[in-house]
Amino acid sequence: MFFMVESGMTELSVDATLSARERDILELIIENWPISSLEIAEHFREDISSREQRKKASTKYSYYLKKLVDKRLVLSKRSGNSLIVWPLVVEKYRTIHNILQGR
Repeated sequence: MFFMVESGMTELSVDATLSARERDILELIIENWPISSLEIAEHFREDISSREQRKKASTKYSYYLKKLVDKRLVLSKRSGNSLIVWPLVVEKYRTIHNILQGR
C-alpha cells in the first residue's frame, strides 16, 4: 500500500510502513527543508522553553529523523549538536543540475 506526499516541489511515493508521526514529519521536511529536530519540535508545538525540555524534544525528533534516514527518505548532517535533514530527492536534483552544467 502506498500514499502520495504532494508538495510544491515534487510528488513522493512512500511505503505505508511509516507511522502517522513519521509521515507528518516527512511532509514537514519536504515542505520546509533543510530543517532541524528542534524546528520540527517547534512546529508540533512542543514545549522547548527550558534547556532540559529542548534536549528532550531534540532527542524525541532525532529518533524519528534517524528512522527516516534509515529508510532512505531523507539525508542528514550534524551541525554542532543539531541534526539537520533534507529530502533525498533534493540530492537527485542537485546531481541532475551538475550533469546539465557539465560538472
